[in-house]
Amino acid sequence: MSDIQDQLQIEQLDQEWLELIQEAKQLGLSFDDISQFLQHGTSSTK
Repeated sequence: MSDIQDQLQIEQLDQEWLELIQEAKQLGLSFDDISQFLQHGTSSTK
Protein backbone atom coordinates (compact mmCIF):
# COMPACT_ATOMS: atom_id res chain seq x y z
CA MET A 1 0.00 0.00 0.00
CA SER A 2 1.04 3.55 -0.54
CA ASP A 3 1.51 6.03 2.29
CA ILE A 4 -1.75 7.74 1.34
CA GLN A 5 -3.69 4.47 1.43
CA ASP A 6 -2.12 3.60 4.80
CA GLN A 7 -3.14 6.98 6.23
CA LEU A 8 -6.71 6.64 4.93
CA GLN A 9 -7.00 3.19 6.48
CA ILE A 10 -5.72 4.50 9.84
CA GLU A 11 -8.17 7.41 9.73
CA GLN A 12 -11.05 5.02 8.99
CA LEU A 13 -10.04 2.79 11.92
CA ASP A 14 -9.76 5.84 14.17
CA GLN A 15 -13.29 6.89 13.19
CA GLU A 16 -14.60 3.38 13.90
CA TRP A 17 -12.96 3.40 17.35
CA LEU A 18 -14.47 6.80 18.11
CA GLU A 19 -17.92 5.53 17.14
CA LEU A 20 -17.52 2.42 19.32
CA ILE A 21 -16.39 4.51 22.30
CA GLN A 22 -19.29 6.92 21.82
CA GLU A 23 -21.72 4.00 21.72
CA ALA A 24 -20.23 2.54 24.90
CA LYS A 25 -20.60 5.92 26.62
CA GLN A 26 -24.25 6.07 25.51
CA LEU A 27 -24.74 2.67 27.14
CA GLY A 28 -23.49 4.16 30.39
CA LEU A 29 -19.98 2.75 30.45
CA SER A 30 -17.29 4.91 32.01
CA PHE A 31 -13.93 5.60 30.42
CA ASP A 32 -12.39 3.25 33.01
CA ASP A 33 -14.83 0.48 32.00
CA ILE A 34 -13.92 0.94 28.35
CA SER A 35 -10.20 1.01 29.12
CA GLN A 36 -10.41 -2.09 31.30
CA PHE A 37 -12.34 -3.97 28.64
CA LEU A 38 -9.81 -3.06 25.96
CA GLN A 39 -6.92 -4.16 28.18
CA HIS A 40 -8.42 -7.31 29.70
CA GLY A 41 -11.55 -8.17 27.76
CA THR A 42 -13.79 -7.80 30.81
CA SER A 43 -15.94 -5.09 32.30
CA SER A 44 -16.07 -4.04 35.93
CA THR A 45 -19.84 -3.45 35.69
CA LYS A 46 -22.30 -6.29 36.03
